[in-house]
Amino acid sequence: MKGSCQCGNVRYEIPDNYIALVACYCTECQKASSGIGTYSMLLPSDAFQLISGQLKSWERTSTVGTRNKTHFCPDCGNRIYNLNPDAPAIIKLKAGTLEQAARLVPDAHVWLKSAPAWIMIPEDALTYETQPSIEEGLQDLQQKRQAYACYQE
Repeated sequence: MKGSCQCGNVRYEIPDNYIALVACYCTECQKASSGIGTYSMLLPSDAFQLISGQLKSWERTSTVGTRNKTHFCPDCGNRIYNLNPDAPAIIKLKAGTLEQAARLVPDAHVWLKSAPAWIMIPEDALTYETQPSIEEGLQDLQQKRQAYACYQE
């Protein structure tokens, strides 16, 4: 899959397979997107291939106390991905920067306590009022995928 920033100076590629796609409605994502939140694709950091441009970064501490380093285009400011410097093996790619973003369906919805009341969440989606641990979220996702696979057989 290919993606880019708004101005097109930063371009990247990632493989089609990824760990999970998460819609987040926390107040930090609302501020960063100037909207209802973001959706982030979790994938191994070595799967991200920068094709052109350079990224700039800045760091903040999240509401749950983890470090969050944001990588963005220095020209248009568009965020491309975040990572926790204490756990750099996984990045959180901003899925809205992908060329095929409209085709993607989130696996989970987090920080629902901060979501606008009019948000419609699919009944079968994984949902969390706040931020689950990465372990909890991945375990729930694995169980959901196993149940879905059994249903398909």
